[in-house]
Amino acid sequence: MKPLQHCLPAGLIAATLLTGCGGGGGDGGKPLPPPVPDPIARVDVLMNHERGMNSITIDDKNAYVALTNTETDGSVILATARGVSTKSAWQTVGLGECRLPASEQVETRRAAELKQVDGKTLLMQPAWGSADEHTLCELDQAKMSFVPKDKDFRICYASYCERMYVGDVKAVGKRWFANGGAGQNVQVSNDQGATWRPIMGTMDSMSCTHQSFEVVGGRLLTGGECPLDMAYVRAYTMNADNSALASTVPVPLSVPELENRNVHLITTLGTSERVFIGVEGGLLRSDDSGKSYKFVLKQPLTGGVNYPYITQLLSPAGKPNVIVAAGFDKAKGLPYLAWSEDNGDKWTDLSSLLPGYKRTSADATSQVTSIAEDAQGRILVTVNEEFQKKGRLVEVKLGRL
Repeated sequence: MKPLQHCLPAGLIAATLLTGCGGGGGDGGKPLPPPVPDPIARVDVLMNHERGMNSITIDDKNAYVALTNTETDGSVILATARGVSTKSAWQTVGLGECRLPASEQVETRRAAELKQVDGKTLLMQPAWGSADEHTLCELDQAKMSFVPKDKDFRICYASYCERMYVGDVKAVGKRWFANGGAGQNVQVSNDQGATWRPIMGTMDSMSCTHQSFEVVGGRLLTGGECPLDMAYVRAYTMNADNSALASTVPVPLSVPELENRNVHLITTLGTSERVFIGVEGGLLRSDDSGKSYKFVLKQPLTGGVNYPYITQLLSPAGKPNVIVAAGFDKAKGLPYLAWSEDNGDKWTDLSSLLPGYKRTSADATSQVTSIAEDAQGRILVTVNEEFQKKGRLVEVKLGRL
């Protein structure tokens, strides 16, 4: 890290997102009516744990859940055969060098983000305790343990070394893209993550949070908040084989006024023409590969029913117009879950069905941390009833479909 550049630890960033500035302050303390879910919808708890659950992913054989580290023990990955139920037998997956050490303070607790990328199970996590910690790992072919895959994200200066934190990895064709080091960095790999080089920014840790990104329609879409409290959505033309930017000058976009709503998610769902951007208090949709956007969900900065930070989106297989959105309601510190059957034009809020919605601790903060679909088409969601604690794995049934 260069002088005067400091990355906030991911746990502290998360705590800031959950409790800091950015709208959603309610309407002067007046109680707001709770959302009413579809009466047919339901949520069934499949697993409880005292640790926080950060993510779930499912490959061709197993389901995996990432648990936070604790005061006395390091991070954990659990696995069980696909078809998760209350009777599933969960076993610990080897982490080796990819295990995060114990953390005394809950504010700095950490856990991995698990994801399927190009047929592989990847692990991404904040690595700030030591340059010997790992930020990107891959499950081996035997599905028994994770191995590091981040040698290019270890950087050294005159007097010390550090590991650039990779927040996300996506595959487009034969290339992988990552946002290692946060800020406006984007890297590309031509060999499934064995080596990386920058196509935007540098191979260095930056002072801003990670930007979201997507490659679609021959463009690199990016969004975030850098400098602090300066939200942006931009697009850059890629060259023909997506190996580099054709120009570092952003191309024009039609984006509504963001009102300084930080971007937490950019993703395609289904066809390449559909792009969604999750921002503080809302969700934008593009139907033309990210050239123009409109809000399909938007709460006012103050005085709204809720103020969702949407960090997860899912479109179930075979249902291209159905969208499930998840994250947390910053206005109330509650988990957020809603779904639409018409591509986001109208929404049904299911948040009140989730564990943690009816809080037992006045100062607790609950949130949905991940969402996935299994081979049977079931929607599985991880929820923390408290910040980095009391994880719940649940199956969500949307109701009418």
